[in-house]
Amino acid sequence: MALYAGALALNKADATPTNSHREFRILVLSAGESSDGLCGELVKASVDDVGIHYTALSYTWGDPGGPAFIILNNGHRLSITRNLEAALRQFRLRTDPFRLWVDAICINQADHDEKRSQVGMMRSIYIAAHETWVWLGPSSTDSDDAMDTVQRFLHRKLSHDELSLVSREAWNGVGNLMRRTWWTRVWVIQEVLSSNQVYAWCGRKKVEFACFVKLEGIRRDFVFIHIPTQPFANILSNWSLNRQIVIRGDASLFDWMVDTHKFESTLRRDRIYALLGLSSEGSRNAITPDYSSRTPDTLLSVQATAHFLIQQKTLLPLQSAFYRKADDLDLPSWVSDWSTSQAGYVNLVFGSAYGACGQHKTTTPRFSPGVEHPSSCPVDASLVLTGVIEGDILAALPMPEVPLYSGTDAVADLRSRILRRELTRSTCCTWKELYDLNTNDDAPDVGDSHYTAFWRTIIADRMFDGTGPPGPEYGRHFQDWQAGIDSDGATDFRNAAVSRCAGRSFIRSQGGRPGLAPRNARAGDIICLFHGGNVPFILRPGESGRYTFIGEAYVYGIMQGEHSEKLGGAKLQDFEIL
Repeated sequence: MALYAGALALNKADATPTNSHREFRILVLSAGESSDGLCGELVKASVDDVGIHYTALSYTWGDPGGPAFIILNNGHRLSITRNLEAALRQFRLRTDPFRLWVDAICINQADHDEKRSQVGMMRSIYIAAHETWVWLGPSSTDSDDAMDTVQRFLHRKLSHDELSLVSREAWNGVGNLMRRTWWTRVWVIQEVLSSNQVYAWCGRKKVEFACFVKLEGIRRDFVFIHIPTQPFANILSNWSLNRQIVIRGDASLFDWMVDTHKFESTLRRDRIYALLGLSSEGSRNAITPDYSSRTPDTLLSVQATAHFLIQQKTLLPLQSAFYRKADDLDLPSWVSDWSTSQAGYVNLVFGSAYGACGQHKTTTPRFSPGVEHPSSCPVDASLVLTGVIEGDILAALPMPEVPLYSGTDAVADLRSRILRRELTRSTCCTWKELYDLNTNDDAPDVGDSHYTAFWRTIIADRMFDGTGPPGPEYGRHFQDWQAGIDSDGATDFRNAAVSRCAGRSFIRSQGGRPGLAPRNARAGDIICLFHGGNVPFILRPGESGRYTFIGEAYVYGIMQGEHSEKLGGAKLQDFEIL
């Protein structure tokens, strides 16, 4: 689903208001030949109706293209996109009407109140459907063969030898199939995970959606198969688990936001609204879909971040990957821009890998005076956290930025990866030289040699897969990587360093402690420990004793609670963050 601003509103005859939060419309698509115009009738139904029978459509609106329309009740012409027109022509029967649920037609796009109600029913609509059909788009020169190829995989246990017999052309076709836009859109996650029986269509070819679940397993198990990854790959690889989570209905909206941050939506707010139906009741009660001007995107981001902090009872949401914000959103510094897909930033090892706060693992964040519920947060709300100042940043050296390649050219993608690796290696060598010049080997606050402190810092003291801390022998992999020696250990160290240093600055704090901070950190910023914070955070002092939030940090020697006793001491204070 995508609430497409270009669609025309239903007229009064078609848009008779629904009478409850359980009622919706079904399109009865009239029979016709391939050359006939599209026409149909909208009828009311309820998800509580016994024996209700319809097929729900999961598709992308796509480029509106030239004029396309369907004639509904009383001859009203409703504009639709070319991609939807192609789907309806493919699904239309020659002799009998066909019952479909299609968001662009069955929801009155001009009625914000109805959209709010219908979005809240999305999960129920897909659960009640007899089947859900995924429309990947019209056929192309290689799509029929690609659909036949994935169909052959479904009920067979394939060996390396069998898979190697699949032609390069067939694999290329499968790759093109997986590059289609449907796999990148956030709305489709709820649509297929909520459905009981799912089929995928591309042109005239139809396969069980389970074929793509099997395909993802093949892609992961056989490294010689080069199928492009896309945001939906993680959903496919954990299909059974994700289905169980949806059935239980106990996953937090924050967890879904983190796991799906690479997905896209046409409207910013749909990055949140599209996942509400998969989330716990607490999240659904805290955030209500609203497509009117009463809730601008900025206010929604403020209220969502506040809800996540309250729900988690930790500062984990402040570690989110969404630290880059759209230029036209004037957000408070502590608020994440949940509308962006931040593929270019990788968290420090996410979750509970560190324990900088020691036994002070939970927190009750406070907001602007008088705010008792996330939904009442104003757009300029401030956040109040309790903690201590660990020290100042004395120097900050940024890692140069290398934009991620997002195209389909394998050679260009490889060149981009090599450039990122070499730039990371050369920059880390420069960092080490400068750190060596400004740090005594016996600096009291570091404890270990500054050499050990440095190599552990640039990988945030975790191996590439997030496990660790690594043993002392891992330092030899750092030496090999610096020297350009090719080994498995050096490769793992390189990947860890590239991942952890991207978008960050190497910092040196009081006492000689090295660390990693957001790229925009600078000398004079302060390092803080907070109740509920598994990692330190960087703040920038401002006027009137208030602060600007910069982001999460790794600071060598304080990540496992070594200084957490300060969080129960006399220097504890409140920090108001604007």
